[in-house]
Amino acid sequence: MVQRIITQPAQIKKEDGLADLIGQFGKWQFIVLATVSIVKLSSAWSQMAILFLTPNLTFWCSNFGDNTTSTGQNMTCYDDCIEYSYDTSPFGNTIISEWDLVCDRAWLASFTQMVLQFGILIGSILFGFLSDRYGRKNTFLVSVVALVAFGFGIPFSPNYITFTVLRFLMGIATAGTMVISFVIVMETVGSNYREICGCLFQMPFIIGFILIPVFAYFYRNWNDYSLALAIPSVIYLGYFFVLTESPRWLVSVGKVDEATKLVTRAAKLNGLPTSKVEETLKKMSEKIQEESTAVKPNYSDLFKGSMLIKTVTSCIIWMITGLTYYGFNQYISQTSPDPFLTVGAMGVIQVPSILVSIWLLRHFARKLVVIGFFILGGLCVLALGVMPDTFWVTLSLGCIGISCVSLVTTCIYIYTSELFPTVVRNMGMGACSTSMRVGSMIAPFVSNLSTTVPWMPNVIFGLAPIVAALICLLLPETKGTALPDSLKEVKDTA
Repeated sequence: MVQRIITQPAQIKKEDGLADLIGQFGKWQFIVLATVSIVKLSSAWSQMAILFLTPNLTFWCSNFGDNTTSTGQNMTCYDDCIEYSYDTSPFGNTIISEWDLVCDRAWLASFTQMVLQFGILIGSILFGFLSDRYGRKNTFLVSVVALVAFGFGIPFSPNYITFTVLRFLMGIATAGTMVISFVIVMETVGSNYREICGCLFQMPFIIGFILIPVFAYFYRNWNDYSLALAIPSVIYLGYFFVLTESPRWLVSVGKVDEATKLVTRAAKLNGLPTSKVEETLKKMSEKIQEESTAVKPNYSDLFKGSMLIKTVTSCIIWMITGLTYYGFNQYISQTSPDPFLTVGAMGVIQVPSILVSIWLLRHFARKLVVIGFFILGGLCVLALGVMPDTFWVTLSLGCIGISCVSLVTTCIYIYTSELFPTVVRNMGMGACSTSMRVGSMIAPFVSNLSTTVPWMPNVIFGLAPIVAALICLLLPETKGTALPDSLKEVKDTA
């Protein structure tokens, strides 16, 4: 009885005409999900590559400029040191040793990751707006081409500035693939399958995460490692031949003829009748146009009326998620004596988290799941500060903490996409993704506090999710409701 009350939708369920035509989930939706989600592999590689680009290295001054040398691995900085040397075990040449990112230049290691995340921030805004205005397909293809091009440019960077600029551009391209691909999937499947597909959509990201230590193990030099991560992205050029536009977007902007052709093919593939496709889509489009304002929606609509609390609250939650997920991953990998094993374990533990999230989202309210695992993850991280400092204790609590944040990340993608109407959904997801980038930009600097204030990262990464859980109480429940198409629908159901 308690569970039934908790999971009861807060909104009246709206009839979904598109799902009635093509079905909740069939062969066509499966093909879209299977093909579009592959791009998430590179989302993991571009963002988590930093775990092995900037490992903790033992260094010493090998040239003081007066023919004095030192071979002691004392990791001490000297004002008169001209050249530092590095222990190349277990890594070969990293960007730390390549460009001497130690001592007064140590902040540059975190800065290059901050710049990447800043690029994702900019890309989230840019591609969120462009895809809502010009369509999902074309903007997605532009981001894919940019992702491949910049990925191949990074390994051949002649200096730190070029490397960092290319990572910034890579971040912009990565954002396009991330935001648009998820919206395509969410606009393709019916409400009954959004939980499953939204969770499975994240699986390639976790697979990419697991593969990162494999690439790093076999390619110990930063440029070889970066090139190895770039080569598989060539397969994304195949999207030019298989990707289709989102039929829901076509209907929302009045392109009924194109939508009719696409929905007819999808219905046939799913074994459903096609006699009423054009008639139904015309009615849907006319209704959306009537309910939408004469002026095309823009980002300001996210902060008007009932959308204000939803947008601001969602952005804060996403920012804390980004801070915790990316920062805690980096913190654990840098403090572990075996980064290959630790990063691999943190990736593997997220696989069951994704699968469990499917069951949780189908049986429990969105808010209950998000709040519960935010709190559990935060408590695990806080426990690290008081438990014995051993490898297995750190690994165990770290993996549990990461799995909780990973589960929440999967859930809020689905939860947030259900809060925004079709006409501004990509803008809304872009704004949330932007907020996540703000958190992830701060994350490496918080992680590096472990060298000066050892207890601080645990406190920040532990308390932040608990704060996010409290803020989540302000959001409405969306379980079991059809995706809203217009801003008027959101106002009517507020």
